[in-house]
Amino acid sequence: MTTEALEPLQSLEILCEQVSAIDDRIEVVAVLNRKGRVVEMIARDDGVIKDLTPHKREMLFMEFVLLASMNKEYDEEFGSVKCLNIQREKVSAFSFQVFDNLLVVVARPVFDPMAMQQRIGEAIFNQFNR
Repeated sequence: MTTEALEPLQSLEILCEQVSAIDDRIEVVAVLNRKGRVVEMIARDDGVIKDLTPHKREMLFMEFVLLASMNKEYDEEFGSVKCLNIQREKVSAFSFQVFDNLLVVVARPVFDPMAMQQRIGEAIFNQFNR
């Protein structure tokens, strides 16, 4: 494998590390392909995702990808989705399109999701626009 072939994967690994370091409440940072399969992931061992079986985690990731795919249906009318933000009782979740992949971030509940969304967006921008 050439250096050029490794670079995108290394960039995604670095991105996961940078996003994970943004806030102590972030428990999972995963890059998913179009089929919802994990390309790269960082997860805290003591986080909420530990309670999910491997099957349920796979279903959760596939749900994020499906939702992002469904939202593309309206890109022409409304423009592309910058971020999807889901607030639940036990977690805050964010997803961002990163080229052909989806970056998913799961955190303990966030008081100001817009601030967290902005910080994650900045990390993505900085990683790929140097």
